[in-house]
Amino acid sequence: MDIRHLKYFIEVARQKSFTRAAETLHVSQSAISKMIKDLEEELGFFLFNRSSRQIQLTDTGETFLLHSQEVVTLFNNLSVEVESAAKLDKGKVVIGLPPITGSTRFAQLLGEFKKKYQQIDIALFEYGSKTIELGIQDGSIDIGIICNLPDSNAYHSFALSNDPLWVIVSPEHRISRLNEVGLAELSNEQFVMYRQDFSLHHVIVNNCIAAGFQPSIIFETTQRELMTQLVATNLGVALLPSKTCAELDPKSIKAIPLVRPQIHHDMSIIWKKGRHLNRAALLWIEFARQFLPR
Repeated sequence: MDIRHLKYFIEVARQKSFTRAAETLHVSQSAISKMIKDLEEELGFFLFNRSSRQIQLTDTGETFLLHSQEVVTLFNNLSVEVESAAKLDKGKVVIGLPPITGSTRFAQLLGEFKKKYQQIDIALFEYGSKTIELGIQDGSIDIGIICNLPDSNAYHSFALSNDPLWVIVSPEHRISRLNEVGLAELSNEQFVMYRQDFSLHHVIVNNCIAAGFQPSIIFETTQRELMTQLVATNLGVALLPSKTCAELDPKSIKAIPLVRPQIHHDMSIIWKKGRHLNRAALLWIEFARQFLPR
């Protein structure tokens, strides 16, 4: 039994004629007759009394007609209701972002989005880029912000930022008064770095090796605040994006441009190709595309 069986049955009951029902539905009379016969065989009882010239519903047919009309009405309204629900600006979007994300700009983005779409809930989870990608792959995260160029075969994406890395040190550190510093000049320093599940960890290590030395890592952490506090106590140096450095207290942290080479920190907004995103997530993506260039 499918919806066509019910529609054909209702039309025959309305017209009290197989011929007129066939004309109304633009199908052959034989098709109508077969549909009704198949329906009666499946149900195990007769729907029509065919003994008179004008067919009449049986008592069971009368009851079945009432329920059939309800089912067809619900079916016809289904697409309209789903379309209406899809247009409602509500729902939830789950975003994974690394702690290194520039907090001021991103907070402004979230604030403006929330003003416009008050009924959409946003869940934020802080992870390293590698963990964020795993979350997008398994569906636990809708949208991710990662600190490396995304795989174009796996993700849709657009650039969030391209920011040079700077060196941060304690004001007491020997290089704190320099206007710029080359990476090779840090070969004897101890580094405070993000953990290995952060892409920036590998970017920094690989560039140090290319500059001729293996960095000595004294601490690995997931927390930017802990990192900067350790640097402020002169336990080591760290490399952070310049926009992040601009948010630090200049009384306790000195930020110096990194040169030779200049390393850029690329951040991208990504979501999985081939995965259906709810309307809330799609609205956030479109809003971010328009907001970020401003």
